[in-house]
Amino acid sequence: MSSSSHLFFSDVISTANQHNLKMSGFHKKSWAPNRRFGNSDEEHYFGPDDRVPRNNGAFQFRLGNRPRVSFKTERQSKSKNALLACLDDDVQMAASCNNNSRQVVLREFNSQRGRVSPSPMRGFRGGKMANKIRINLPGDRCYKIVIPYGHKYDKEYILNNLLSYMAPETFVPIMYKVGRNEANFFVDDDKEAMALSNCHQKITTTDGFKLQVKIFQLLLPYCEIDSKLKDRLKQVMSKRYVNETNALDLSKFHRDPDLADDYFCSLSRPILLKTVLDIASEHIPNLEALNLDGTRLHMLERLNVLSKKFSKLKILYIGDNWVKDIKQIDHIKDLKLEELKLTGNPVCNKYKTRQSEYISDVRRRFPKLLRLDGMELPKPILFDVADDGNKLPPSRRMFVANAKAQEIASQFLQQYFLIFDSENRQPLLDAYDEHASFSMTVSYTHNSNKLSGYLMENRNLYRVNDTNKRQKLLKQGRLSLVSFISEMPQTMHYMNTFTMDISLVTEVMMLITVTGLFKELDKKDQLLRHFNRTFIIVPEGTGYCIRNEQLHIGNPTAAQTKNLNTQMTSQEVSSPTQQAASSSSSTTPLKQPVPPQLSEAVKQQMTATLSQQTNMNIEWSLKCLEEVQWNYNNALAAFQEFFKRGQIPSEAFKK
Repeated sequence: MSSSSHLFFSDVISTANQHNLKMSGFHKKSWAPNRRFGNSDEEHYFGPDDRVPRNNGAFQFRLGNRPRVSFKTERQSKSKNALLACLDDDVQMAASCNNNSRQVVLREFNSQRGRVSPSPMRGFRGGKMANKIRINLPGDRCYKIVIPYGHKYDKEYILNNLLSYMAPETFVPIMYKVGRNEANFFVDDDKEAMALSNCHQKITTTDGFKLQVKIFQLLLPYCEIDSKLKDRLKQVMSKRYVNETNALDLSKFHRDPDLADDYFCSLSRPILLKTVLDIASEHIPNLEALNLDGTRLHMLERLNVLSKKFSKLKILYIGDNWVKDIKQIDHIKDLKLEELKLTGNPVCNKYKTRQSEYISDVRRRFPKLLRLDGMELPKPILFDVADDGNKLPPSRRMFVANAKAQEIASQFLQQYFLIFDSENRQPLLDAYDEHASFSMTVSYTHNSNKLSGYLMENRNLYRVNDTNKRQKLLKQGRLSLVSFISEMPQTMHYMNTFTMDISLVTEVMMLITVTGLFKELDKKDQLLRHFNRTFIIVPEGTGYCIRNEQLHIGNPTAAQTKNLNTQMTSQEVSSPTQQAASSSSSTTPLKQPVPPQLSEAVKQQMTATLSQQTNMNIEWSLKCLEEVQWNYNNALAAFQEFFKRGQIPSEAFKK
């Protein structure tokens, strides 16, 4: 826990002492998930409630060898005996009443039925409560209990008599206030409201009058977020935090006795929930467990900030709320939860007979979940690339396990694409085996009309079902193959966009996959294309030739186009050829310098290709290649640079 957290809680504890609140320390328990306390359904890391009532009715914390802090996870209610222990047996009337005043019924409520005006519950007639009370109270509403003439009696006297009559039911009075002619308080539970309604005119006071109990359903009382309330929230949260387990218990937060006397802090109100989470994230950002049981939540959208505020949160309780749809947990699916509690929400009733489906729907959102509603789940089987120990290796433009294979493939493909981008592709006859095979496929996208020139030769086996057509689209034999390639549009490949994988290397073959971008030069709009070519090359004489090739052509993605434009801008090139030539061998796997140990046949072929592409004669083409140590790209770049400056003599073009 951070030093700021310790400072925060030490300040709050000091404030608590000023409020006559004695705190003795924190739980000395481990985080072991199998340890329980109190009710077997609750978890130990939120701790039990060790508060005991004082003689004056306030609560204090148990002192001794095992100091504890109160963390209730069950309904936080005061039992009949707990209240009786705080009261004297004989309570005298604060004032006497006569029969005349007994007949008067006072109403302090606005007679106009506005949105925030309290309205008696349906069926409440003549001061009597109906037998049925609305269940599943909305999150923005509560019950207001009004005791006419309650100002004449002590608070303890009224609460004690109500608890005595409705036993074994109990209730928690929120914001008990005494007005001019009445006493009133709030409750948020349907059962409590029903039990209180049954007390109407059933209790005879010591002066002989019948205690009236009137119930209204209305909006939650307004709760202003000011510095005073924030200090009170910090005080309550500090006693509900378990340092050893890094857990914060906010269950039934609005019923906490240190809040309920003055505030109705329902976390179903977004502004209150935000305030509480902001305080927690400021002082305990490393929180690992959070209990929001019984906090009147019905929408989980406001909890989507948990993953940002508490990156280490792995245990979350949101049981006994009013969540009705399983899709609500989508708002918190970014949490890497190991334990989740949903039981007590209406959504769980939909899965009563479909337990496996319930587990599946929840685990689909939380793949690493180990416990659900207190039930151990089978260990998940997943591939979590987010874990530090299971990260995939970084992507590489070239994957080659064999250094010798890399040298051969780089040299072979460099020569291949130089010839492919030239005006004459006939020299590629020497690059293919006599019985080579070739096929081409094309991507179908919304812009597939731009690929219409290739569609007639598309050999996509998912779309071409006719066996004869499949056979026809398969080019076999190097003469047929090179003839087809020669009819394809004139191209310029961007070699600095190439990637190369050599996935198989044996003594008799090599499998090479190359991807990248190229531009069609003989079309007016010079469209940019993406390609994927897979070659199987085999030894042939003193070199290698292609035995099988599969070419796939599609449109580049927006990201690929953007990256290419960025590279061209940064390198300040004016043409694809110059960009390809200026890219360094350290960033382009296929752009390694051709070693000087080239055969005479290869040198003659490179010289002829350069002559065709630059229109220089053979003598000057040979001279250019020799000066750059037979690096074709450098030779082409040098020619373009000097040609642009006008420094190439005219005799270089005489043939």
